[in-house]
Amino acid sequence: MRLRFCLLGVIFLWTGLQGIAQKFQYVHYQGTEVPFENVNQAIQDSLGYMWLGTDQGLFRFDGKTFEDHNTSLRSKTIRAFAGGGTGTLVFSNDTGIYSISYDQGKPQIKEFRKEAKLKYPTELFIDTKGRYWAGLLDGQVYSFTDPDGESATYQLGEKSKTAHTFFGEDRYGTLWALIPGEGLFYYDENGRQFVVFESYEDVNHFLVLEDTLWMVGENIYRIVLNADHSVQSKKTYRTSLSFNRIAQKNAEYLMLATASELYTFPFLNEKPGFTKVFGSNDPHRVEDLPFESINQLHFTRDQMSFNELVWVSSENGLGLLWYSFFQTVFGLGYDNVLGLHATDNGKVLLSQGPVYEVNNRGNSVSFSRANELNSITGIATNGPDTWYGSTQGEIFHYRNNSLYRKHDLSWRGGGVFFIYVDHTDKVWFCQATSDKPIVGVARLDESGRIIQYGTDKGFQDRVLVIKEGGKNELYAAGIGISSYLYKYDREQDRFVNKSLPFPFPVSATFEVHDMAVDDLGIVWLATTDGLLKYDSETIRKVAMGEFTHTEIRSISAMPDRSLWFATDTYGLIHLDDKGNYVVFDENAGTPSKVSAYRCLTTDSNSQLWVGTAEGLVHSLQSLPGPLPTKMPVLQTAVVGGEQYSTAQQADLSESEELLLRMTTITFPSDNVRYQYKVFERQLPADEISDLLWNDSEDPEILLSGLSTGTHRVLVRAQKEGGYAWSMPMELEVYVSGMWYKTWWGILLLAVLVFLFFWYFVRRWFRKRIEQLQANLLQKQQELSSKEAELATQSDTLKHQQQELKNTGTNIHLLHQLIQQISKDADKDGGSVVFQKLVDLPTGIGMLEVANKSEEYIDYLSYSPGGKSPEKRRGEFNDKDNLASYAMVREKTVKINDFEKEVEQYISGKDTRGFPSRLFIPFDRKNGSCSVLCIYAIEKNAFTRRHVMLLEILVKFIGLQTENKMT
Repeated sequence: MRLRFCLLGVIFLWTGLQGIAQKFQYVHYQGTEVPFENVNQAIQDSLGYMWLGTDQGLFRFDGKTFEDHNTSLRSKTIRAFAGGGTGTLVFSNDTGIYSISYDQGKPQIKEFRKEAKLKYPTELFIDTKGRYWAGLLDGQVYSFTDPDGESATYQLGEKSKTAHTFFGEDRYGTLWALIPGEGLFYYDENGRQFVVFESYEDVNHFLVLEDTLWMVGENIYRIVLNADHSVQSKKTYRTSLSFNRIAQKNAEYLMLATASELYTFPFLNEKPGFTKVFGSNDPHRVEDLPFESINQLHFTRDQMSFNELVWVSSENGLGLLWYSFFQTVFGLGYDNVLGLHATDNGKVLLSQGPVYEVNNRGNSVSFSRANELNSITGIATNGPDTWYGSTQGEIFHYRNNSLYRKHDLSWRGGGVFFIYVDHTDKVWFCQATSDKPIVGVARLDESGRIIQYGTDKGFQDRVLVIKEGGKNELYAAGIGISSYLYKYDREQDRFVNKSLPFPFPVSATFEVHDMAVDDLGIVWLATTDGLLKYDSETIRKVAMGEFTHTEIRSISAMPDRSLWFATDTYGLIHLDDKGNYVVFDENAGTPSKVSAYRCLTTDSNSQLWVGTAEGLVHSLQSLPGPLPTKMPVLQTAVVGGEQYSTAQQADLSESEELLLRMTTITFPSDNVRYQYKVFERQLPADEISDLLWNDSEDPEILLSGLSTGTHRVLVRAQKEGGYAWSMPMELEVYVSGMWYKTWWGILLLAVLVFLFFWYFVRRWFRKRIEQLQANLLQKQQELSSKEAELATQSDTLKHQQQELKNTGTNIHLLHQLIQQISKDADKDGGSVVFQKLVDLPTGIGMLEVANKSEEYIDYLSYSPGGKSPEKRRGEFNDKDNLASYAMVREKTVKINDFEKEVEQYISGKDTRGFPSRLFIPFDRKNGSCSVLCIYAIEKNAFTRRHVMLLEILVKFIGLQTENKMT
């Protein structure tokens, strides 16, 4: 019976090795880039740092930098760790056992246990009773509870040198010990001694899980125990491999290691099999892992709730393995995805020309050829029925995986690229054009008849996609600025154009590639011009920074109201309901940034499936979303060249710069970027959120030019590969003023300024008196020359008096003219008065009266010596002529130099040769408005008094006259 069981085990495990492999992204820290070679063990502390025990010493790792912590150690051969998590972390070297703790954020390494009989501890273990167990090189087991208390030793090994003594504890509190090549022991609490359980000379390592012992070596043993150490059941798995290490990956998998290879083992399966682990940093490549002589497997939890990081300690360095956010289907080709559809039974149908059926069982994904069809671009299912659209314009209707009906639509157009079944079981499809245009969509009825929906059913142009949403409203979308969206009216059996005008510019070739209708009935459109949101009343473009105007080819609405959409060349983008977006590219596991059209869907497990130009990927998560980046940590703050340990506040003066050296404890952390913002502490919270983040590609942030007072600094981090921005780390910075801004500095400066002023004023007065005496003689000599100048100025004054007299005469003449207006002004609208005004010797070269006539402006021009006024007409334009300008604004315009000043008022110019111009608007008795236009040959011809008198003149004329000039 035992022989039969073993034979079945050999056959089954051999078959398992031929199964689908697992692929991890990985990094290998080795060679000259790291300060170590052989890594014995790795462990994570309470702050998230990884500690490495190597033959070259103790190192702390934050994902990017290896910190050396060997200055206080006499032996640099670090063999084992124990503890971690939230408890005490201890490690052993050749001189004893040491502890690692933190004091104000700085690691403190102290001697934990030292005793003469504690010789060369190789392995460490802490049981649930708080006892420490250490395996010694001479085969003994050393135990103690209190670091300063009593100890005990137990001789287990019989050989002169025992490289390893491994420990474990079962659910009953029993301590187990394994010495490879010698046997398995358990500790008898009553007898306080170790008892031989059984000799397993072919076992290299073991793992205790609850009530089960797993032992690996040339065979794999599974022993289920009772509380009294008796065997409840035992099973042996025969394999051709020799395993050196075993560890629990998660609740479903064990991970086993040979000298250089890793395998996963689904121990809960009824018939488990091994799956080899490969490296795959590029989705197009699969490669063997590069490790040699693996010493330990250790697992830590990443930000991904579904994922563990695998740490591989080996003789050729440290390895780190992790799952990427998106996974490819092992064995499936990296060809362009033409069609993608998730069925109701948990399967995914995929077309890369041929059609494949992908079976997602949660912990494994497999695929097979669905049928013999080829060149398939559109896929839809409904219960037992499946429809396939081909590039030749055919639809193949399968029922229960057998061809039920075939429709040849080549007479209508080209390939059938999209098929959709609505909640009423109507089968809709979109077809490409061939030699003639196609308007709208079509559907298949139950009998297989083709029903077309074209212009007679409300469409104006081609349709590229048709889908329903949470409210069972059916929408169709496609090509055209005014014909991009339609809604189906089921009662009228026609489509209604719901395309709203765009309040933003779009391209002339605008079209909707894909759409999604969420549970609220909001229609999200993936277009050539970005992501658009339609809510029946408005259409708007969703702002996403540099990706706002990016072409989007596929979109999917998630139950949590987030969106996934695929761009043309930038990869995938996740948008949450608050407007935050995260980009997913090759760093997240996608084989290409170029996406396929309408190839984005979620399966019955709520996992996302994405078709790209280079193959298919799927998310590991259900309801996938961006992973959180851990909050960054301040390593050191540098002020004035001095480094300070991590703190919550930094002090500096106004003249100093503050350098913040950040790190983010994530693995790996080479691809982390940072943003920061600085503001005064009393700034209101709503204003803080409005401040823009400053980018910093480097983990070192330099702050300078801070004003006096207390400031807050927020720093956040984002890891590439599908991670969201972290919560911000906060630091307070107090900036003190310069010494000269203190009270004693101000007093000292005041005294110095007074002494300086007194000294230099006294000296200045002395020199000034000497200069005055020296200059007195010079002034007397200059007096005679001044007298000569005075005579010249007297002559000039007489000339100016004569000019003033002439000016006064002109004003007097204008005054007399005003007195004569009442005599004849009403007879001819003031024409005689204006002629007399231009004939007077006032320096006026020409005078015009402008009147508005509909869209024109009419002028009466008066010249000196003229018998009657001349008429001319121009366009009424207050931007091109000054008369219109003055009339529209109802204010006087005075120009002293036409060439220089005219552009202040209008854009037009003329060549009439009058530098000085005056435009005075006035109202007539009959309510009409006129403008008096006066021109002078000389510059600066009109004084303020001229303007005042002329304004009085035209006002008086306006009160006495009507417009009788046209």
